[in-house]
Amino acid sequence: MGSFSNKGKRYSDNGNNKGIMRSKLPIILIFSGIAAAIIIIAVILIVKPSNQKNTKETLFIEQEKTLIKDGEIIQINDPELGLIEIEAVKGAPKNTYDQNGFKDDENGYKSYYIDKKEASCTGIDLSEYQGDIDFEAVKNSGVDYVMLRLGGRYYSDEGDMYKDAMFDTYYENAKKVGLKVGAYFFSQASNVEDGIEEAQFAVSILNGKELDYPIAFDWEIISDDSARTDTVTGEDLTDIAIAFCKTLNEKEYKSIIYSNTSLMYYMYDLSKLKEYDFWVADYAELPSMYYNFTMWQYTTEGTVPGINGTVDLNICFKNY
Repeated sequence: MGSFSNKGKRYSDNGNNKGIMRSKLPIILIFSGIAAAIIIIAVILIVKPSNQKNTKETLFIEQEKTLIKDGEIIQINDPELGLIEIEAVKGAPKNTYDQNGFKDDENGYKSYYIDKKEASCTGIDLSEYQGDIDFEAVKNSGVDYVMLRLGGRYYSDEGDMYKDAMFDTYYENAKKVGLKVGAYFFSQASNVEDGIEEAQFAVSILNGKELDYPIAFDWEIISDDSARTDTVTGEDLTDIAIAFCKTLNEKEYKSIIYSNTSLMYYMYDLSKLKEYDFWVADYAELPSMYYNFTMWQYTTEGTVPGINGTVDLNICFKNY
C-alpha cells in the first residue's frame, strides 16, 4: 500500500467495496380519484427512507462495462512505466471514466462528477504507522471511508503472518464517528495455499466485525531485498488472488484486488479476473490505467486533518 518503492516502511514490519376496473361513476369522480392517487404516491415518495449507504448524497452509476476487442494494440503514457505499448487483454473491461469529470476540492481531495452530481466517495488507507488519529477531524475534513490494514505476511522465507497493532483501535474509532470501513491484507503469498491461509487469517483478525467496503488483496513485489515471492509468475499470482478473494467471499466478505499499474499490465491475467474489482495505485492528476477499476489510489503524499504526516488518498466509484 502506498508507494511500491517504499513498501518496507509501510508494510514489511521488518523495522524498517441493488385489470383496469370499469367504473360507473361520473367522469368528475374518476379524475378526482386520479388526483388523489397522485397526491398519495407523491407523499410516499417523499417520506420513503433513502437506501443510500454513504454519509453524503452521492450519485453512484454502475459503469456499463466496455469489453476490449481481440488484438487491440494500445499505447499508454503511464506515470510509473512511461510510454508503453501493449496488446490489450481480450474481454477485459476497459476504463470508461470521463477525464473531465474529476475535480479537486478545497482540501485537495479528488471527486468524480456525472452531470454535475458527485459520483464518488473519498477515502484513505491506514496502518499502525499513522499512529494516533483524530477520526472526528478526519471525517469532518470530507473523508467518507477508511481502508484499514488487517495485517500481513513477512517476506522472509518463513513467511510468518502478523496482525496490525492498531486495527482494532482504528476500526472502533472510525465506526464511532460514522466513517465507512474496509480493509486490506499485505500479501507475500507464494502459492494458492498461502493465499487461502492469508484470507483465513484476515477473517480471524476481524473476529466477526462487519465491513462496509471490501477486503483488499495487496500483493507487492519486494524490489530492494530477496523475498519468498521472487519466483512467483503472473499465472501464479492470478491464481493466488482468486483463491484469496474466493475464500473471503465464502465467508460473506466482499473482496477487491489492490495493484499498481505494472502488475495489472504485466503480471495479472485479467482474462481470468473479469468478475473481480480492482483498486489501482496510479499516482497522477488523472488516472492513466487502461483497464476498469472501482477504486483509485492517486497519491501517497496526502495530508488529512487529524493525522500526523502524509497519508494515501483514494477515491471510490462504486456503492459497496
